[in-house]
Amino acid sequence: MTPKSKQYLKKCGDFSICSERGDAGFLFTEYAKERSTLYQIVIRGAGKIAKVFDNESEEVIEGEQIYNLKKYLGYDTIFKSYEPFHIFGFNTLDPNQDWDGRLIGESFTGNDRSRLVCFDGNPVINGKELQPLDYAILEDKLYHVEINDSIVGVFTKI
Repeated sequence: MTPKSKQYLKKCGDFSICSERGDAGFLFTEYAKERSTLYQIVIRGAGKIAKVFDNESEEVIEGEQIYNLKKYLGYDTIFKSYEPFHIFGFNTLDPNQDWDGRLIGESFTGNDRSRLVCFDGNPVINGKELQPLDYAILEDKLYHVEINDSIVGVFTKI
């Protein structure tokens, strides 16, 4: 049987989030002009991403981590899953706008150039329970975090 996947895209003001869930053995290509993913957040599964026809660019990605994939901007890419997977992408809407990204697991101080995104689970941040794909523009203040086995990212405009 041919492996299958489902895709999702959500525009969020000055960035977008894409998501892909699929079967083991799924092959996904992305054209250079459409490649705007800066970070990929792997919720589950594993696979390999590479620039098309460039064996030196191969990179294995696997569960519950964030990967900086800026080196793939502007290139045709291919991804092959090794096992069933669920991956999110944090994408820039402006190819000239760079972002830093990281996953959080504890309280932190935000700033008005940062965006918080819940990718998985139900963390509680400043007393509010988040759902997957909730996001917020942060302020210059302390954010109290109860991570609750969730995956949450903070992305800051450089």
